[in-house]
Amino acid sequence: MFVSLNRKIIYSILLLFLITSIIFVYTFYLIYGTKIQEEQLYNIQRNQQYIDLLYKNINTSKELRRIVTDNPHIKIDPAVRSSIFSSNNEQKQFDQLTAEQKQISETSESFDKRYNAIYESLKIFGISSVLLVLSIIMLGYLISWWILAPLNKISSVSAEVSKGNLNLRIEQKKNSLFVDELDYLINTFNQMLDALQNVISEVKDKEAFLQALIDSIPDGIRVIDKDYNIIIANKAYYRQAGTKAQNSLKCYEASQGTDKPCSPELFHCPVREIMHKRRGNVKVVQQFCGHPDRHLSINAAPLIYSGSRQYIVESIRDLSEDINFSHQQKLSSLGFLSTSIAHEMKNHLGALRIILERLIQKFYQDKPDDSDDKKMLTLIYSELINCIDVPERLLKLTRSSGEKYQEINCAESICDVINLVDFEAKSAGIGIDFRPERKDLFIKGNEADFKMVVINIILNALKATNNGGSITISLWQDKSRSIKVSFADTGVGIAPENLSRIFDPFFSNGQDGSKKGTGLGLSIAKSIVEKTGGHISVESTLGKGSCFTLSFPPIKKLAKK
Repeated sequence: MFVSLNRKIIYSILLLFLITSIIFVYTFYLIYGTKIQEEQLYNIQRNQQYIDLLYKNINTSKELRRIVTDNPHIKIDPAVRSSIFSSNNEQKQFDQLTAEQKQISETSESFDKRYNAIYESLKIFGISSVLLVLSIIMLGYLISWWILAPLNKISSVSAEVSKGNLNLRIEQKKNSLFVDELDYLINTFNQMLDALQNVISEVKDKEAFLQALIDSIPDGIRVIDKDYNIIIANKAYYRQAGTKAQNSLKCYEASQGTDKPCSPELFHCPVREIMHKRRGNVKVVQQFCGHPDRHLSINAAPLIYSGSRQYIVESIRDLSEDINFSHQQKLSSLGFLSTSIAHEMKNHLGALRIILERLIQKFYQDKPDDSDDKKMLTLIYSELINCIDVPERLLKLTRSSGEKYQEINCAESICDVINLVDFEAKSAGIGIDFRPERKDLFIKGNEADFKMVVINIILNALKATNNGGSITISLWQDKSRSIKVSFADTGVGIAPENLSRIFDPFFSNGQDGSKKGTGLGLSIAKSIVEKTGGHISVESTLGKGSCFTLSFPPIKKLAKK
Protein backbone atom coordinates (compact mmCIF):
# COMPACT_ATOMS: atom_id res chain seq x y z
CA MET A 1 0.00 0.00 0.00
CA PHE A 2 1.41 3.36 -1.02
CA VAL A 3 1.61 6.04 1.68
CA SER A 4 3.03 9.40 0.73
CA LEU A 5 6.02 10.77 2.54
CA ASN A 6 3.98 13.78 3.64
CA ARG A 7 1.50 11.59 5.45
CA LYS A 8 4.24 9.52 6.99
CA ILE A 9 5.91 12.62 8.45
CA ILE A 10 2.67 14.20 9.72
CA TYR A 11 1.29 10.96 11.15
CA SER A 12 4.61 10.18 12.83
CA ILE A 13 4.81 13.66 14.43
CA LEU A 14 1.18 13.51 15.59
CA LEU A 15 1.59 10.04 17.01
CA LEU A 16 4.80 11.01 18.79
CA PHE A 17 3.17 14.16 20.16
CA LEU A 18 0.10 12.24 21.33
CA ILE A 19 2.16 9.62 23.14
CA THR A 20 4.38 12.30 24.70
CA SER A 21 1.35 14.34 25.79
CA ILE A 22 -0.35 11.36 27.41
CA ILE A 23 2.82 10.40 29.25
CA PHE A 24 3.39 14.00 30.34
CA VAL A 25 -0.19 14.56 31.56
CA TYR A 26 -0.32 11.24 33.33
CA THR A 27 3.07 11.74 34.98
CA PHE A 28 2.26 15.36 35.94
CA TYR A 29 -1.06 14.43 37.48
CA LEU A 30 0.33 11.31 39.08
CA ILE A 31 3.23 13.09 40.76
CA TYR A 32 2.12 16.65 41.38
CA GLY A 33 -1.64 16.09 41.86
CA THR A 34 -1.20 13.11 44.15
CA LYS A 35 1.36 15.00 46.24
CA ILE A 36 -1.02 17.92 46.66
CA GLN A 37 -3.86 15.60 47.63
CA GLU A 38 -1.69 13.80 50.22
CA GLU A 39 -0.47 17.11 51.65
CA GLN A 40 -4.02 18.48 51.82
CA LEU A 41 -5.30 15.31 53.47
CA TYR A 42 -2.42 15.35 55.99
CA ASN A 43 -3.05 19.00 56.93
CA ILE A 44 -6.77 18.46 57.21
CA GLN A 45 -6.25 15.42 59.45
CA ARG A 46 -3.70 17.26 61.63
CA ASN A 47 -5.95 20.31 62.02
CA GLN A 48 -8.96 18.13 62.70
CA GLN A 49 -7.04 16.32 65.46
CA TYR A 50 -5.93 19.62 66.93
CA ILE A 51 -9.50 20.93 66.89
CA ASP A 52 -10.70 17.72 68.50
CA LEU A 53 -8.11 18.14 71.25
CA LEU A 54 -9.20 21.76 71.81
CA TYR A 55 -12.80 20.67 72.08
CA LYS A 56 -11.84 17.93 74.51
CA ASN A 57 -9.76 20.40 76.55
CA ILE A 58 -12.64 22.89 76.76
CA ASN A 59 -15.08 20.15 77.72
CA THR A 60 -12.62 18.83 80.34
CA SER A 61 -12.25 22.35 81.83
CA LYS A 62 -16.03 22.69 82.08
CA GLU A 63 -16.35 19.27 83.71
CA LEU A 64 -13.63 20.17 86.27
CA ARG A 65 -15.36 23.42 87.18
CA ARG A 66 -18.62 21.56 87.64
CA ILE A 67 -16.94 18.88 89.79
CA VAL A 68 -15.08 21.47 91.88
CA THR A 69 -18.23 23.53 92.28
CA ASP A 70 -20.30 20.51 93.27
CA ASN A 71 -17.64 19.24 95.71
CA PRO A 72 -16.18 22.20 97.64
CA HIS A 73 -14.54 19.83 100.09
CA ILE A 74 -12.05 18.72 97.48
CA LYS A 75 -8.73 20.35 98.01
CA ILE A 76 -7.19 21.82 94.90
CA ASP A 77 -4.04 23.80 94.46
CA PRO A 78 -4.89 27.49 94.30
CA ALA A 79 -3.01 27.95 91.03
CA VAL A 80 -4.90 25.08 89.45
CA ARG A 81 -8.19 26.40 90.81
CA SER A 82 -7.37 29.77 89.45
CA SER A 83 -6.56 28.17 86.07
CA ILE A 84 -9.81 26.14 86.11
CA PHE A 85 -12.06 29.05 86.93
CA SER A 86 -10.14 31.61 84.87
CA SER A 87 -12.22 32.99 81.97
CA ASN A 88 -9.17 34.13 80.13
CA ASN A 89 -7.91 30.62 79.77
CA GLU A 90 -11.20 29.47 78.29
CA GLN A 91 -11.34 32.44 75.96
CA LYS A 92 -7.83 31.68 74.86
CA GLN A 93 -8.83 28.13 73.96
CA PHE A 94 -11.81 29.41 71.97
CA ASP A 95 -9.52 31.80 70.17
CA GLN A 96 -7.16 28.95 69.33
CA LEU A 97 -10.08 26.88 68.06
CA THR A 98 -11.27 29.76 65.90
CA ALA A 99 -7.73 30.27 64.58
CA GLU A 100 -7.39 26.58 63.69
CA GLN A 101 -10.74 26.59 61.90
CA LYS A 102 -9.67 29.67 59.99
CA GLN A 103 -6.37 28.00 59.10
CA ILE A 104 -8.23 24.93 57.84
CA SER A 105 -10.38 27.16 55.67
CA GLU A 106 -7.35 28.97 54.33
CA THR A 107 -5.57 25.67 53.65
CA SER A 108 -8.60 24.41 51.73
CA GLU A 109 -8.65 27.61 49.71
CA SER A 110 -4.94 27.23 49.02
CA PHE A 111 -5.44 23.66 47.90
CA ASP A 112 -8.37 24.73 45.69
CA LYS A 113 -6.22 27.40 44.12
CA ARG A 114 -3.45 24.92 43.51
CA TYR A 115 -5.94 22.50 41.91
CA ASN A 116 -7.30 25.32 39.83
CA ALA A 117 -3.74 26.10 38.81
CA ILE A 118 -3.36 22.44 37.68
CA TYR A 119 -6.55 22.70 35.64
CA GLU A 120 -5.38 25.98 34.14
CA SER A 121 -2.07 24.38 33.30
CA LEU A 122 -3.86 21.50 31.61
CA LYS A 123 -6.02 23.97 29.73
CA ILE A 124 -2.95 25.87 28.60
CA PHE A 125 -1.39 22.56 27.64
CA GLY A 126 -4.49 21.67 25.60
CA ILE A 127 -4.45 25.02 23.81
CA SER A 128 -0.73 24.63 23.19
CA SER A 129 -1.42 21.16 21.81
CA VAL A 130 -3.99 22.53 19.39
CA LEU A 131 -1.54 25.20 18.30
CA LEU A 132 1.15 22.57 17.96
CA VAL A 133 -1.15 20.40 15.82
CA LEU A 134 -1.87 23.40 13.61
CA SER A 135 1.85 24.04 13.41
CA ILE A 136 2.43 20.41 12.43
CA ILE A 137 -0.21 20.71 9.70
CA MET A 138 1.43 23.88 8.47
CA LEU A 139 4.79 22.17 8.62
CA GLY A 140 3.36 19.25 6.64
CA TYR A 141 2.05 21.65 4.02
CA LEU A 142 5.43 23.35 3.77
CA ILE A 143 7.17 19.98 3.57
CA SER A 144 4.73 18.97 0.83
CA TRP A 145 5.29 22.24 -1.04
CA TRP A 146 9.06 22.45 -0.64
CA ILE A 147 10.11 18.80 -0.60
CA LEU A 148 7.39 16.35 -1.55
CA ALA A 149 6.07 18.19 -4.62
CA PRO A 150 9.54 18.30 -6.29
CA LEU A 151 10.16 14.69 -5.26
CA ASN A 152 6.81 13.66 -6.79
CA LYS A 153 7.77 15.42 -10.01
CA ILE A 154 11.09 13.59 -10.06
CA SER A 155 9.31 10.30 -9.30
CA SER A 156 6.68 10.73 -12.04
CA VAL A 157 9.27 11.74 -14.65
CA SER A 158 11.49 8.81 -13.57
CA ALA A 159 8.56 6.42 -14.06
CA GLU A 160 8.02 7.71 -17.60
CA VAL A 161 11.75 7.55 -18.33
CA SER A 162 11.79 3.92 -17.16
CA LYS A 163 9.14 3.24 -19.83
CA GLY A 164 11.45 4.67 -22.50
CA ASN A 165 10.06 8.21 -22.79
CA LEU A 166 13.22 10.33 -22.65
CA ASN A 167 11.62 13.53 -23.93
CA LEU A 168 10.11 14.52 -20.57
CA ARG A 169 11.79 17.09 -18.33
CA ILE A 170 10.96 18.39 -14.84
CA GLU A 171 9.58 21.91 -14.89
CA GLN A 172 11.88 24.31 -13.06
CA LYS A 173 11.12 27.57 -11.26
CA LYS A 174 11.63 30.65 -13.39
CA ASN A 175 13.22 33.82 -11.95
CA SER A 176 13.14 32.41 -8.43
CA LEU A 177 14.92 34.47 -5.76
CA PHE A 178 15.37 31.50 -3.45
CA VAL A 179 16.96 28.32 -4.77
CA ASP A 180 17.38 25.27 -2.58
CA GLU A 181 19.03 21.86 -2.84
CA LEU A 182 16.01 20.30 -4.59
CA ASP A 183 16.18 22.94 -7.32
CA TYR A 184 19.80 21.96 -7.89
CA LEU A 185 18.73 18.28 -7.87
CA ILE A 186 16.02 18.93 -10.49
CA ASN A 187 18.48 20.83 -12.66
CA THR A 188 21.03 18.02 -12.36
CA PHE A 189 18.32 15.43 -13.09
CA ASN A 190 17.30 17.27 -16.27
CA GLN A 191 20.93 17.51 -17.34
CA MET A 192 21.31 13.78 -16.71
CA LEU A 193 18.27 13.08 -18.90
CA ASP A 194 19.73 15.27 -21.65
CA ALA A 195 23.02 13.40 -21.49
CA LEU A 196 21.24 10.03 -21.35
CA GLN A 197 19.09 10.92 -24.36
CA ASN A 198 22.17 11.99 -26.30
CA VAL A 199 24.02 8.80 -25.40
CA ILE A 200 21.04 6.59 -26.28
CA SER A 201 20.59 8.50 -29.54
CA GLU A 202 24.24 7.90 -30.38
CA VAL A 203 23.92 4.22 -29.46
CA LYS A 204 20.80 3.86 -31.62
CA ASP A 205 22.56 5.63 -34.48
CA LYS A 206 25.50 3.25 -34.16
CA GLU A 207 23.15 0.27 -33.93
CA ALA A 208 21.27 1.49 -37.00
CA PHE A 209 24.56 2.01 -38.82
CA LEU A 210 25.75 -1.45 -37.79
CA GLN A 211 22.44 -3.00 -38.86
CA ALA A 212 22.50 -1.10 -42.16
CA LEU A 213 26.11 -2.16 -42.64
CA ILE A 214 25.43 -5.86 -42.23
CA ASP A 215 22.15 -5.56 -44.15
CA SER A 216 24.15 -4.28 -47.12
CA ILE A 217 26.13 -7.54 -47.18
CA PRO A 218 24.55 -9.86 -49.78
CA ASP A 219 25.40 -12.99 -47.77
CA GLY A 220 23.50 -13.90 -44.64
CA ILE A 221 25.22 -12.75 -41.43
CA ARG A 222 24.32 -13.71 -37.88
CA VAL A 223 26.12 -13.50 -34.51
CA ILE A 224 25.39 -16.22 -31.92
CA ASP A 225 26.44 -16.50 -28.27
CA LYS A 226 27.35 -19.68 -26.41
CA ASP A 227 23.71 -20.18 -25.35
CA TYR A 228 22.58 -20.34 -29.01
CA ASN A 229 20.93 -16.88 -28.86
CA ILE A 230 20.94 -14.84 -32.07
CA ILE A 231 22.44 -11.49 -31.03
CA ILE A 232 22.21 -9.76 -34.41
CA ALA A 233 21.46 -10.81 -37.98
CA ASN A 234 20.94 -9.12 -41.33
CA LYS A 235 18.04 -9.17 -43.77
CA ALA A 236 19.74 -11.66 -46.08
CA TYR A 237 19.85 -14.21 -43.25
CA TYR A 238 16.16 -13.81 -42.39
CA ARG A 239 15.30 -14.27 -46.07
CA GLN A 240 17.41 -17.43 -46.12
CA ALA A 241 15.82 -18.71 -42.90
CA GLY A 242 12.30 -17.71 -43.99
CA THR A 243 11.59 -16.00 -40.65
CA LYS A 244 10.96 -12.47 -39.47
CA ALA A 245 13.56 -10.43 -37.62
CA GLN A 246 13.32 -11.74 -34.04
CA ASN A 247 16.55 -11.52 -32.06
CA SER A 248 15.00 -13.44 -29.17
CA LEU A 249 15.01 -16.69 -31.17
CA LYS A 250 17.57 -19.38 -30.66
CA CYS A 251 19.63 -20.28 -33.73
CA TYR A 252 18.16 -23.78 -33.86
CA GLU A 253 14.61 -22.39 -33.59
CA ALA A 254 15.14 -20.01 -36.52
CA SER A 255 17.10 -22.44 -38.69
CA GLN A 256 15.67 -25.89 -37.98
CA GLY A 257 12.38 -25.11 -36.19
CA THR A 258 13.29 -27.23 -33.14
CA ASP A 259 13.01 -26.43 -29.43
CA LYS A 260 16.42 -27.82 -28.48
CA PRO A 261 19.94 -27.75 -29.95
CA CYS A 262 20.49 -29.72 -33.12
CA SER A 263 21.45 -33.37 -32.79
CA PRO A 264 25.20 -33.92 -33.37
CA GLU A 265 24.37 -37.08 -35.33
CA LEU A 266 22.31 -35.10 -37.86
CA PHE A 267 23.92 -31.66 -37.95
CA HIS A 268 27.45 -30.34 -37.85
CA CYS A 269 26.78 -27.43 -35.47
CA PRO A 270 29.28 -24.52 -35.66
CA VAL A 271 28.37 -23.34 -32.14
CA ARG A 272 29.15 -26.74 -30.67
CA GLU A 273 32.37 -27.07 -32.65
CA ILE A 274 33.72 -23.58 -31.84
CA MET A 275 32.34 -22.92 -28.34
CA HIS A 276 32.59 -26.37 -26.80
CA LYS A 277 35.30 -28.11 -28.81
CA ARG A 278 37.40 -24.92 -29.12
CA ARG A 279 37.89 -25.24 -32.85
CA GLY A 280 38.78 -22.39 -35.17
CA ASN A 281 36.89 -21.64 -38.37
CA VAL A 282 34.17 -24.11 -39.33
CA LYS A 283 32.63 -24.59 -42.79
CA VAL A 284 29.42 -26.59 -43.21
CA VAL A 285 26.54 -26.94 -45.67
CA GLN A 286 23.02 -26.94 -44.19
CA GLN A 287 19.38 -26.63 -45.20
CA PHE A 288 17.04 -24.36 -43.20
CA CYS A 289 13.49 -25.42 -42.46
CA GLY A 290 12.10 -22.22 -44.05
CA HIS A 291 13.52 -23.22 -47.47
CA PRO A 292 14.35 -26.93 -47.37
CA ASP A 293 15.08 -26.93 -51.10
CA ARG A 294 18.02 -24.54 -50.74
CA HIS A 295 21.54 -25.49 -49.76
CA LEU A 296 23.42 -22.94 -47.69
CA SER A 297 27.17 -22.74 -47.23
CA ILE A 298 27.98 -21.56 -43.67
CA ASN A 299 31.40 -20.20 -42.71
CA ALA A 300 31.67 -19.72 -38.94
CA ALA A 301 34.47 -18.08 -36.95
CA PRO A 302 34.91 -17.24 -33.23
CA LEU A 303 34.47 -13.66 -31.98
CA ILE A 304 35.91 -12.64 -28.60
CA TYR A 305 34.53 -9.41 -27.16
CA SER A 306 35.72 -7.68 -23.95
CA GLY A 307 38.15 -10.47 -23.26
CA SER A 308 35.64 -12.96 -21.83
CA ARG A 309 32.37 -12.80 -23.75
CA GLN A 310 32.53 -15.19 -26.68
CA TYR A 311 30.40 -15.26 -29.81
CA ILE A 312 30.58 -16.80 -33.23
CA VAL A 313 30.00 -15.03 -36.52
CA GLU A 314 28.40 -16.97 -39.37
CA SER A 315 28.53 -15.96 -43.02
CA ILE A 316 25.81 -17.82 -44.91
CA ARG A 317 25.79 -18.02 -48.70
CA ASP A 318 22.91 -19.38 -50.72
CA LEU A 319 24.41 -21.78 -53.26
CA SER A 320 21.53 -21.03 -55.62
CA GLU A 321 23.20 -17.66 -56.16
CA ASP A 322 26.25 -19.50 -57.46
CA ILE A 323 23.90 -21.49 -59.65
CA ASN A 324 22.34 -18.32 -60.99
CA PHE A 325 25.80 -16.91 -61.57
CA SER A 326 26.73 -20.08 -63.47
CA HIS A 327 23.50 -19.74 -65.40
CA GLN A 328 24.36 -16.17 -66.30
CA GLN A 329 27.84 -17.26 -67.34
CA LYS A 330 26.36 -19.94 -69.57
CA LEU A 331 23.98 -17.48 -71.13
CA SER A 332 26.79 -14.98 -71.59
CA SER A 333 29.07 -17.57 -73.17
CA LEU A 334 26.27 -18.87 -75.34
CA GLY A 335 25.37 -15.33 -76.34
CA PHE A 336 28.97 -14.56 -77.23
CA LEU A 337 29.20 -17.82 -79.19
CA SER A 338 25.93 -17.10 -80.97
CA THR A 339 27.04 -13.57 -81.80
CA SER A 340 30.29 -14.91 -83.23
CA ILE A 341 28.43 -17.53 -85.27
CA ALA A 342 26.00 -14.91 -86.50
CA HIS A 343 28.81 -12.65 -87.65
CA GLU A 344 30.86 -15.45 -89.14
CA MET A 345 28.05 -17.41 -90.77
CA LYS A 346 25.41 -14.84 -91.68
CA ASN A 347 27.77 -12.75 -93.78
CA HIS A 348 28.94 -15.71 -95.84
CA LEU A 349 25.51 -17.35 -95.98
CA GLY A 350 23.99 -14.01 -96.86
CA ALA A 351 26.43 -13.62 -99.72
CA LEU A 352 25.62 -17.14 -100.94
CA ARG A 353 21.92 -16.36 -100.67
CA ILE A 354 22.32 -13.21 -102.81
CA ILE A 355 24.37 -15.11 -105.37
CA LEU A 356 21.87 -17.96 -105.47
CA GLU A 357 18.95 -15.54 -105.84
CA ARG A 358 20.76 -13.80 -108.76
CA LEU A 359 21.43 -17.16 -110.42
CA ILE A 360 17.81 -18.25 -110.16
CA GLN A 361 16.58 -14.87 -111.30
CA LYS A 362 19.02 -14.64 -114.24
CA PHE A 363 19.18 -18.17 -115.56
CA TYR A 364 16.19 -20.10 -114.25
CA GLN A 365 13.41 -17.55 -113.99
CA ASP A 366 11.86 -18.63 -117.30
CA LYS A 367 12.34 -22.34 -116.76
CA PRO A 368 9.47 -24.41 -115.40
CA ASP A 369 9.43 -25.14 -111.66
CA ASP A 370 9.39 -28.91 -112.18
CA SER A 371 12.72 -28.92 -114.05
CA ASP A 372 15.40 -30.91 -112.25
CA ASP A 373 18.07 -28.23 -112.14
CA LYS A 374 15.63 -25.53 -110.93
CA LYS A 375 14.24 -27.89 -108.28
CA MET A 376 17.77 -28.60 -107.07
CA LEU A 377 18.62 -24.91 -106.88
CA THR A 378 15.35 -24.16 -105.09
CA LEU A 379 16.12 -26.92 -102.56
CA ILE A 380 19.61 -25.50 -102.05
CA TYR A 381 18.09 -22.04 -101.51
CA SER A 382 15.59 -23.42 -98.98
CA GLU A 383 18.29 -25.21 -97.00
CA LEU A 384 20.41 -22.06 -97.14
CA ILE A 385 17.53 -20.09 -95.56
CA ASN A 386 17.31 -22.77 -92.84
CA CYS A 387 21.04 -22.43 -92.21
CA ILE A 388 20.62 -18.68 -91.80
CA ASP A 389 17.83 -19.35 -89.25
CA VAL A 390 20.17 -21.38 -87.03
CA PRO A 391 22.17 -18.42 -85.62
CA GLU A 392 18.91 -16.45 -85.39
CA ARG A 393 17.47 -19.14 -83.15
CA LEU A 394 20.66 -19.16 -81.05
CA LEU A 395 20.41 -15.41 -80.58
CA LYS A 396 16.72 -15.74 -79.70
CA LEU A 397 17.60 -18.43 -77.14
CA THR A 398 20.18 -16.29 -75.35
CA ARG A 399 18.26 -13.02 -75.59
CA SER A 400 17.08 -12.11 -72.08
CA SER A 401 14.29 -9.76 -71.19
CA GLY A 402 15.57 -9.27 -67.58
CA GLU A 403 12.96 -9.54 -64.85
CA LYS A 404 10.19 -8.38 -67.16
CA TYR A 405 7.87 -11.34 -67.72
CA GLN A 406 6.08 -11.99 -70.96
CA GLU A 407 3.63 -14.49 -72.36
CA ILE A 408 5.47 -17.54 -73.69
CA ASN A 409 4.05 -19.85 -76.34
CA CYS A 410 5.22 -23.17 -74.93
CA ALA A 411 4.87 -25.11 -78.18
CA GLU A 412 6.88 -22.64 -80.24
CA SER A 413 9.63 -22.32 -77.62
CA ILE A 414 9.95 -26.09 -77.29
CA CYS A 415 10.10 -26.42 -81.11
CA ASP A 416 12.93 -23.86 -81.23
CA VAL A 417 14.92 -25.86 -78.68
CA ILE A 418 14.22 -29.14 -80.51
CA ASN A 419 15.53 -27.62 -83.73
CA LEU A 420 18.73 -26.62 -81.91
CA VAL A 421 19.40 -30.11 -80.49
CA ASP A 422 17.96 -32.05 -83.42
CA PHE A 423 21.35 -32.58 -85.06
CA GLU A 424 22.93 -33.84 -81.83
CA ALA A 425 19.97 -36.17 -81.21
CA LYS A 426 20.10 -37.62 -84.71
CA SER A 427 23.86 -38.03 -84.48
CA ALA A 428 23.35 -40.10 -81.31
CA GLY A 429 20.57 -42.12 -82.95
CA ILE A 430 17.93 -40.78 -80.55
CA GLY A 431 14.50 -39.70 -81.72
CA ILE A 432 12.67 -36.71 -80.25
CA ASP A 433 8.86 -36.85 -80.40
CA PHE A 434 6.96 -33.69 -79.49
CA ARG A 435 3.25 -34.14 -78.70
CA PRO A 436 1.49 -30.84 -77.91
CA GLU A 437 -2.19 -31.05 -76.92
CA ARG A 438 -2.66 -27.56 -78.35
CA LYS A 439 -0.36 -25.02 -79.89
CA ASP A 440 -1.88 -22.03 -78.05
CA LEU A 441 -0.86 -22.87 -74.47
CA PHE A 442 0.83 -19.89 -72.82
CA ILE A 443 2.67 -19.31 -69.57
CA LYS A 444 4.10 -16.11 -68.13
CA GLY A 445 7.82 -15.79 -67.59
CA ASN A 446 11.15 -15.17 -69.28
CA GLU A 447 11.30 -16.91 -72.64
CA ALA A 448 15.09 -17.33 -72.58
CA ASP A 449 14.87 -18.88 -69.09
CA PHE A 450 12.10 -21.24 -70.18
CA LYS A 451 14.16 -22.38 -73.16
CA MET A 452 17.15 -22.86 -70.88
CA VAL A 453 15.05 -25.20 -68.70
CA VAL A 454 13.91 -27.19 -71.74
CA ILE A 455 17.38 -27.47 -73.24
CA ASN A 456 18.94 -28.55 -69.91
CA ILE A 457 16.37 -31.35 -69.45
CA ILE A 458 16.68 -32.52 -73.09
CA LEU A 459 20.48 -32.53 -72.93
CA ASN A 460 20.37 -34.58 -69.72
CA ALA A 461 17.96 -37.00 -71.44
CA LEU A 462 20.29 -37.28 -74.42
CA LYS A 463 23.21 -38.10 -72.11
CA ALA A 464 21.16 -40.79 -70.30
CA THR A 465 19.70 -42.39 -73.46
CA ASN A 466 21.64 -44.89 -75.55
CA ASN A 467 21.64 -45.20 -79.33
CA GLY A 468 18.21 -46.19 -80.60
CA GLY A 469 16.36 -44.67 -77.66
CA SER A 470 13.74 -41.97 -77.73
CA ILE A 471 12.62 -38.83 -75.92
CA THR A 472 8.91 -38.00 -75.77
CA ILE A 473 7.87 -34.44 -74.95
CA SER A 474 4.22 -33.84 -74.04
CA LEU A 475 2.43 -30.53 -73.56
CA TRP A 476 -1.11 -30.27 -72.12
CA GLN A 477 -3.41 -28.41 -69.73
CA ASP A 478 -4.92 -30.30 -66.81
CA LYS A 479 -8.29 -29.85 -65.08
CA SER A 480 -6.92 -27.12 -62.79
CA ARG A 481 -5.84 -25.21 -65.94
CA SER A 482 -2.17 -25.66 -65.01
CA ILE A 483 0.22 -26.04 -67.97
CA LYS A 484 2.13 -29.33 -67.90
CA VAL A 485 5.27 -30.25 -69.86
CA SER A 486 6.74 -33.76 -69.51
CA PHE A 487 10.04 -35.15 -70.83
CA ALA A 488 10.07 -38.97 -70.88
CA ASP A 489 13.19 -40.81 -72.03
CA THR A 490 14.12 -44.46 -72.39
CA GLY A 491 17.51 -44.00 -70.78
CA VAL A 492 19.32 -45.67 -67.93
CA GLY A 493 17.13 -44.13 -65.22
CA ILE A 494 18.07 -42.81 -61.79
CA ALA A 495 18.82 -44.87 -58.69
CA PRO A 496 16.19 -44.43 -55.94
CA GLU A 497 18.78 -43.18 -53.44
CA ASN A 498 19.75 -40.40 -55.87
CA LEU A 499 16.25 -39.14 -56.69
CA SER A 500 16.26 -36.73 -53.74
CA ARG A 501 19.68 -35.36 -54.70
CA ILE A 502 19.52 -34.76 -58.43
CA PHE A 503 18.42 -31.14 -57.94
CA ASP A 504 21.25 -30.45 -55.50
CA PRO A 505 23.98 -28.17 -56.79
CA PHE A 506 27.03 -29.94 -58.20
CA PHE A 507 25.45 -33.40 -58.01
CA SER A 508 25.87 -35.37 -61.21
CA ASN A 509 24.28 -38.69 -62.07
CA GLY A 510 26.51 -39.41 -65.04
CA GLN A 511 27.29 -43.08 -65.52
CA ASP A 512 30.81 -42.56 -66.75
CA GLY A 513 33.38 -39.86 -66.80
CA SER A 514 32.65 -38.81 -70.38
CA LYS A 515 29.02 -38.06 -69.67
CA LYS A 516 29.39 -36.67 -66.20
CA GLY A 517 28.59 -32.95 -66.15
CA THR A 518 28.95 -30.08 -63.67
CA GLY A 519 25.78 -30.98 -61.78
CA LEU A 520 24.23 -27.52 -62.24
CA GLY A 521 21.77 -28.11 -65.11
CA LEU A 522 18.86 -29.46 -63.08
CA SER A 523 19.57 -27.02 -60.24
CA ILE A 524 19.32 -24.16 -62.71
CA ALA A 525 16.14 -25.63 -64.19
CA LYS A 526 14.53 -26.06 -60.74
CA SER A 527 15.46 -22.52 -59.72
CA ILE A 528 13.98 -21.02 -62.91
CA VAL A 529 10.74 -23.04 -62.71
CA GLU A 530 10.12 -22.13 -59.07
CA LYS A 531 10.95 -18.50 -59.81
CA THR A 532 7.94 -18.38 -62.15
CA GLY A 533 5.70 -20.00 -59.53
CA GLY A 534 5.96 -23.48 -61.07
CA HIS A 535 7.05 -26.88 -59.85
CA ILE A 536 9.32 -29.61 -61.22
CA SER A 537 9.05 -33.31 -60.35
CA VAL A 538 10.69 -36.53 -61.52
CA GLU A 539 9.78 -40.19 -61.74
CA SER A 540 12.37 -42.78 -62.70
CA THR A 541 12.91 -46.52 -62.93
CA LEU A 542 16.47 -47.73 -62.99
CA GLY A 543 17.27 -49.27 -66.39
CA LYS A 544 13.98 -48.12 -67.99
CA GLY A 545 14.11 -44.35 -68.10
CA SER A 546 13.02 -41.16 -66.40
CA CYS A 547 10.20 -38.64 -66.75
CA PHE A 548 10.58 -34.99 -65.72
CA THR A 549 7.35 -32.99 -65.44
CA LEU A 550 7.10 -29.21 -65.33
CA SER A 551 3.95 -27.63 -63.92
CA PHE A 552 3.22 -23.92 -64.45
CA PRO A 553 0.26 -21.99 -63.00
CA PRO A 554 -2.23 -20.34 -65.35
CA ILE A 555 -1.42 -16.80 -66.40
CA LYS A 556 -4.23 -15.29 -64.29
CA LYS A 557 -3.09 -17.06 -61.14
CA LEU A 558 0.52 -16.14 -61.76
CA ALA A 559 -0.43 -12.51 -62.26
CA LYS A 560 -1.95 -12.41 -58.77
CA LYS A 561 1.32 -13.38 -57.11
